[in-house]
Amino acid sequence: MDITSAAIATIISATTASLISVLLANKNAKRDLDGQLDSIIKIAIQYPHLESKEYTEAWSSKTEPKDDNFLRYDLYCTMVFNYLSRLCSFYKFNTTKIEDQLDIKSWVRHHAKYWRDPTTAYENVDTYHPKFVEMVAAYLKGN
Repeated sequence: MDITSAAIATIISATTASLISVLLANKNAKRDLDGQLDSIIKIAIQYPHLESKEYTEAWSSKTEPKDDNFLRYDLYCTMVFNYLSRLCSFYKFNTTKIEDQLDIKSWVRHHAKYWRDPTTAYENVDTYHPKFVEMVAAYLKGN
Protein backbone atom coordinates (compact mmCIF):
# COMPACT_ATOMS: atom_id res chain seq x y z
CA MET A 1 0.00 0.00 0.00
CA ASP A 2 1.46 3.32 -1.03
CA ILE A 3 0.90 6.31 1.16
CA THR A 4 0.69 9.44 -0.89
CA SER A 5 1.82 12.86 0.24
CA ALA A 6 -1.85 13.92 0.24
CA ALA A 7 -2.68 11.13 2.69
CA ILE A 8 0.24 12.09 4.92
CA ALA A 9 -0.85 15.73 4.83
CA THR A 10 -4.41 14.69 5.75
CA ILE A 11 -3.17 12.63 8.69
CA ILE A 12 -0.94 15.47 9.94
CA SER A 13 -3.75 17.99 9.51
CA ALA A 14 -6.26 15.82 11.37
CA THR A 15 -3.78 15.13 14.18
CA THR A 16 -2.94 18.82 14.53
CA ALA A 17 -6.61 19.81 14.53
CA SER A 18 -7.34 17.21 17.22
CA LEU A 19 -4.46 18.41 19.37
CA ILE A 20 -5.55 22.04 19.06
CA SER A 21 -9.11 21.06 19.93
CA VAL A 22 -7.97 19.24 23.08
CA LEU A 23 -5.76 22.17 24.14
CA LEU A 24 -8.58 24.68 23.63
CA ALA A 25 -11.04 22.51 25.53
CA ASN A 26 -8.55 22.24 28.42
CA LYS A 27 -8.00 26.01 28.39
CA ASN A 28 -11.77 26.65 28.38
CA ALA A 29 -12.31 24.21 31.24
CA LYS A 30 -9.60 25.98 33.26
CA ARG A 31 -11.18 29.37 32.48
CA ASP A 32 -14.56 28.02 33.66
CA LEU A 33 -12.99 26.82 36.91
CA ASP A 34 -11.40 30.23 37.45
CA GLY A 35 -14.78 31.88 36.88
CA GLN A 36 -16.43 29.58 39.41
CA LEU A 37 -13.78 30.43 42.00
CA ASP A 38 -14.29 34.14 41.36
CA SER A 39 -18.04 33.70 41.91
CA ILE A 40 -17.48 31.91 45.21
CA ILE A 41 -15.10 34.62 46.39
CA LYS A 42 -17.64 37.33 45.48
CA ILE A 43 -20.29 35.55 47.54
CA ALA A 44 -17.89 35.32 50.49
CA ILE A 45 -17.16 39.04 50.21
CA GLN A 46 -20.87 39.83 50.14
CA TYR A 47 -21.57 37.52 53.12
CA PRO A 48 -18.37 37.44 55.22
CA HIS A 49 -19.85 35.12 57.85
CA LEU A 50 -19.56 32.29 55.29
CA GLU A 51 -15.79 32.28 55.77
CA SER A 52 -15.82 33.42 59.40
CA LYS A 53 -14.07 30.91 61.65
CA GLU A 54 -16.52 31.71 64.43
CA TYR A 55 -19.48 30.86 62.18
CA THR A 56 -18.00 27.79 60.49
CA GLU A 57 -16.92 26.28 63.81
CA ALA A 58 -20.42 26.76 65.23
CA TRP A 59 -22.03 24.93 62.29
CA SER A 60 -24.58 22.27 63.05
CA SER A 61 -27.04 20.70 60.67
CA LYS A 62 -29.50 20.83 63.55
CA THR A 63 -29.75 24.64 63.35
CA GLU A 64 -33.16 26.05 62.47
CA PRO A 65 -33.30 25.68 58.66
CA LYS A 66 -35.48 28.80 58.36
CA ASP A 67 -32.50 30.93 59.35
CA ASP A 68 -31.19 32.74 56.24
CA ASN A 69 -27.58 32.44 57.36
CA PHE A 70 -28.00 28.68 57.82
CA LEU A 71 -29.53 28.25 54.37
CA ARG A 72 -26.94 30.50 52.75
CA TYR A 73 -24.05 28.64 54.41
CA ASP A 74 -25.48 25.27 53.42
CA LEU A 75 -25.69 26.34 49.75
CA TYR A 76 -22.33 28.10 49.90
CA CYS A 77 -20.58 24.96 51.17
CA THR A 78 -22.26 22.93 48.45
CA MET A 79 -20.81 25.38 45.93
CA VAL A 80 -17.37 25.22 47.57
CA PHE A 81 -17.18 21.44 47.65
CA ASN A 82 -18.65 21.14 44.13
CA TYR A 83 -15.95 23.52 42.93
CA LEU A 84 -13.20 21.65 44.78
CA SER A 85 -14.44 18.36 43.36
CA ARG A 86 -14.37 19.78 39.81
CA LEU A 87 -10.89 21.22 40.38
CA CYS A 88 -9.61 17.86 41.64
CA SER A 89 -11.17 16.07 38.70
CA PHE A 90 -9.63 18.59 36.28
CA TYR A 91 -6.19 17.82 37.69
CA LYS A 92 -6.99 14.09 37.78
CA PHE A 93 -6.71 14.08 41.59
CA ASN A 94 -2.99 14.92 41.40
CA THR A 95 -2.53 16.60 44.79
CA THR A 96 0.67 18.38 43.78
CA LYS A 97 -1.02 20.11 40.84
CA ILE A 98 -4.15 20.87 42.87
CA GLU A 99 -2.19 22.32 45.78
CA ASP A 100 -0.09 24.40 43.38
CA GLN A 101 -3.33 25.94 42.11
CA LEU A 102 -5.24 26.44 45.38
CA ASP A 103 -4.79 26.11 49.13
CA ILE A 104 -7.32 23.30 49.19
CA LYS A 105 -6.22 21.90 52.56
CA SER A 106 -7.05 25.09 54.41
CA TRP A 107 -10.36 25.53 52.66
CA VAL A 108 -11.45 21.94 53.33
CA ARG A 109 -10.37 22.17 56.97
CA HIS A 110 -12.11 25.53 57.38
CA HIS A 111 -15.42 23.92 56.36
CA ALA A 112 -14.77 20.59 58.07
CA LYS A 113 -17.79 20.75 60.36
CA TYR A 114 -20.07 21.17 57.38
CA TRP A 115 -18.42 18.26 55.55
CA ARG A 116 -18.76 15.99 58.58
CA ASP A 117 -22.28 17.17 59.43
CA PRO A 118 -24.18 17.79 56.18
CA THR A 119 -27.85 18.70 56.26
CA THR A 120 -28.68 15.38 54.58
CA ALA A 121 -27.00 12.33 56.08
CA TYR A 122 -24.20 10.88 53.93
CA GLU A 123 -24.79 13.58 51.32
CA ASN A 124 -21.10 14.34 50.90
CA VAL A 125 -19.73 10.84 50.72
CA ASP A 126 -22.54 9.63 48.45
CA THR A 127 -22.52 12.44 45.91
CA TYR A 128 -18.83 13.04 45.22
CA HIS A 129 -16.23 11.01 43.36
CA PRO A 130 -14.63 8.46 45.72
CA LYS A 131 -11.16 9.90 45.08
CA PHE A 132 -12.37 13.33 46.12
CA VAL A 133 -13.97 11.92 49.26
CA GLU A 134 -10.64 10.20 50.06
CA MET A 135 -8.73 13.46 49.52
CA VAL A 136 -11.04 15.38 51.83
CA ALA A 137 -10.78 12.63 54.47
CA ALA A 138 -6.97 12.76 54.23
CA TYR A 139 -6.93 16.55 54.61
CA LEU A 140 -9.22 16.34 57.62
CA LYS A 141 -6.94 13.74 59.21
CA GLY A 142 -4.03 16.12 58.85
CA ASN A 143 -2.35 14.70 55.76
